[in-house]
Amino acid sequence: MGTFAFAEIAQALVKEIQEGTYPPGSSLPSERELSERFGVSPGTVRMALRELVADGTVDGTRGRPKRVVRVPRRSTPFDEFRSFAQWARRQGYEPGGQVIRSEWMIASAQDEHMLDIPRGRRVLHVLRVRSLDGDKVMLEHTHYPEWLGEIVEKLPADEPSVTSVLGEEHKVYFSHAEHAFGAERAKSRDADYLEIPRGSALLVHRRVSRDSSGRSLEWSTDRYIAGRIMLSVGNSWHSNPLQWITPEAFGGE
Repeated sequence: MGTFAFAEIAQALVKEIQEGTYPPGSSLPSERELSERFGVSPGTVRMALRELVADGTVDGTRGRPKRVVRVPRRSTPFDEFRSFAQWARRQGYEPGGQVIRSEWMIASAQDEHMLDIPRGRRVLHVLRVRSLDGDKVMLEHTHYPEWLGEIVEKLPADEPSVTSVLGEEHKVYFSHAEHAFGAERAKSRDADYLEIPRGSALLVHRRVSRDSSGRSLEWSTDRYIAGRIMLSVGNSWHSNPLQWITPEAFGGE
């Protein structure tokens, strides 16, 4: 099955749960049975089951058979990273993007920390307005390490999906990310870019995106107009992906 066999196994089990093969309250086959079925080691099966426990689909109580506790929604597969544009198209919207400013700067202490780069290296800072069906919804301030910034700066200023272009044309694949969310009032410059009144409520999304090796590809602070985009995250008694943090814990700003 390849390097990411555990993700494929998790995806196969999710599909069977959605189709009713394993309804809520039923138990999944044992690790031994699943390893024989998929032709992989018990360790690989264990990693797949951890995905289902983390997703809140399966009861993770130790010492008991893995019991299905919910039917997951048909959404993003485990091995697929969703950018803003990818998500928008999946929802039936036409994403847009327009670079307002793109400039090279010497990495700040925050850049060094978030991108894990040495002091004194260049970083490309890109400010873009993002839209859905032509309506402005978000201001994206992204920082790229030098090697990736040299690629990004050559892309069209109105490229709707940098993530897709990097993967399709440059073999740079975004695999996973860490996220933090907050709220603030729009400052005058941000309000002007988004064409909203100063002091309007904004949803703030900070993220660090990485490739499959864990290498940092970007860090970004995105500011969404309140009411245009909402956040949906599932959790359960056995799995809680949510946690409270302070801004400093995610690099601050």
